[in-house]
Amino acid sequence: MFSGALNYMKGLVGTNENLQVEESGDNKGDIEPEQRKGLLKQLSSYVGKDITSLISLPVWIFEPVSFLQVMSEPLQYNALLSKASKQDSEFLCLAYLAAFNCALYSTAVRTRKPFNPILGETFEIVDKKGEFRFLAEQVSHHPPIGVSETISEDYTLQLETLLKSKFYGNSSEVEIDGTNHFFNKKTNHHYTWNHLVTCCHNIIIGSLWLDHYGDLVIENHTTGSKAVLKFAKSGWLGAGRYGVTGEIVDCEGDVRYRITGKWNESIQLFQVMDNGSSSTTSTCLWEASKEPINNKFLFPRWVEENVIDLNDEYKKILPVTDSRLRADRIALEEGNLDVAAKEKHNLEEKQREDKRQRVAENKEWETAQFKKVDDAKFGYRWNYCGNYWEEREERVKAAASN
Repeated sequence: MFSGALNYMKGLVGTNENLQVEESGDNKGDIEPEQRKGLLKQLSSYVGKDITSLISLPVWIFEPVSFLQVMSEPLQYNALLSKASKQDSEFLCLAYLAAFNCALYSTAVRTRKPFNPILGETFEIVDKKGEFRFLAEQVSHHPPIGVSETISEDYTLQLETLLKSKFYGNSSEVEIDGTNHFFNKKTNHHYTWNHLVTCCHNIIIGSLWLDHYGDLVIENHTTGSKAVLKFAKSGWLGAGRYGVTGEIVDCEGDVRYRITGKWNESIQLFQVMDNGSSSTTSTCLWEASKEPINNKFLFPRWVEENVIDLNDEYKKILPVTDSRLRADRIALEEGNLDVAAKEKHNLEEKQREDKRQRVAENKEWETAQFKKVDDAKFGYRWNYCGNYWEEREERVKAAASN
């Protein structure tokens, strides 16, 4: 949706991803200048093209996670989703969904690219507090499409990411196709939202920085209300950087609330009075975390504990398709770049060979957990229709009996 594109963008060019749009500080884990120059030479022939799937990148540019794992990172803001679903007012539900989407862009401080998922790869999170469970699957390789479903007692969240990127010489831009669906179990309201554009500036010359801009529309398809957020495109000398403004309107188009703030700091909500003016007091919907990040790969604590953590007991219940078990990812996490590069190459070659075999046999790839179905309103949907959780329960029982 979302923050995954940020990690993809900054890793694609090996940049320091400093979402505060300024030169980085201590640059822990940054790419070496000579490595960066070599990659830029490789990218030079792709100016103006979509490079999402055109090139195989060197292993030193990666962080030890798959893009499917990155897709789960917004769930560190599960509290905002739960709060949205518990509101009596449809407008306040929209407000907290807006805060959730703003929060996504505040967390990316890492400097490397996640691994591209292998076709059929999966990733799960079963929340340790029992608040939700998450499942993602890579359903297409060309084009690269990942889909996920999160289930909690308050909501169901379905995400789709189809990355498209273009390299322009000194900048690169990522757009994501796909619609995200949110189902509020309290009200049975159905919401959707789109994605922003992310641009990485000064790849070759100048201080590297990211910009996120465009209109993000969160629509309640049950009642017709919606929130329209405008993420400002940074102007000359950084004018307007980080800025977010928005309105929450009812089905008649009347403004009920206004939103303002910065996606790297906080988001404020103002009620609109009968005369059309905003109230003088506001509600803080969300404020950026100030928790320090000190580990080697700059993973937030939530990511360390929920996305990266892999112990012997967990290995017993994970399917072989889970991102955590990728040999290249594990080797990179352990600091063995030579092994990581070899295992990455082996995975890519096996994926190519599997595709050649399917072509020779005139077979199409069949997804395991999600199916693409026609939808009268949205054109299509990716619906979960597998038996992943039932099979997982059997693995848990088997592990417990041994």
